[in-house]
Amino acid sequence: MSKARVIVLCIALIAGILASMLVLSMTSSQEPAPVVTETKPVETEEVLVAVTDLQLGQKIKVDQLEWVHWPKQAVSDGTIRRSARPNALEDMVGHITRSAIFAGEPVRTERIIDTESGFLSAILPKGKRAVAVSVEAVNTAGGFILPGDKVDLILTRESSSREQFLSETILENIRVLAIDTTTEGEREDKAMTPDNTATLELTPYQAEIVTRAQQVGSLSLALRSARDVYGEGEEPPRKRGAINFVKFGVTSQSSSGQ
Repeated sequence: MSKARVIVLCIALIAGILASMLVLSMTSSQEPAPVVTETKPVETEEVLVAVTDLQLGQKIKVDQLEWVHWPKQAVSDGTIRRSARPNALEDMVGHITRSAIFAGEPVRTERIIDTESGFLSAILPKGKRAVAVSVEAVNTAGGFILPGDKVDLILTRESSSREQFLSETILENIRVLAIDTTTEGEREDKAMTPDNTATLELTPYQAEIVTRAQQVGSLSLALRSARDVYGEGEEPPRKRGAINFVKFGVTSQSSSGQ
């Protein structure tokens, strides 16, 4: 074999090796093509949602609600749907909230009441009564007791000998529904006056106790800590001493137990 052919074969072999290395490097640097999977679109429905937090007893304004697309399978019964009530956004203006509604939460029909109906009777739980108690700011934690707070009721009265005054807690963990005509949802918009009427949420039996207690002495409200309140079915209040009432010369007792 001639020297020229040997040189040509060597050049061809080197070129082939270089070409193979180039192809391998290009193949390894390429990323695998993404796998495309077809997803089924989620069906949505427009529902009425609160834009801001709405407190109990707050009157609804037009800019506090909006229509929002919501997953159709997540829409529960009672939610206000645009398909069923297209004018609900305008119709809800001026209505009052029966319970608190948080921003971003769908509005349910049972949480809204028409202003034409009695507000307190609508928000009162079943079996409860609203009773107004005359109190002064000095007897309401300096005027810092607000609608929605929980309080204890303290009765102050003269002793039987009329030589001293006695005080005793007659009811505990009582919810304040309103101060004067200010409810929980309106307390940011109205100023509290020095002399107030507190409307309390009571059971029928508690209503009798408070009504009688106002006839024999004065009532004060003691504000409870937010960490020292309990709900229905939790830690019942302690029973206090009985309150004596005299009517037509006959003495009767009213226990302050619930």
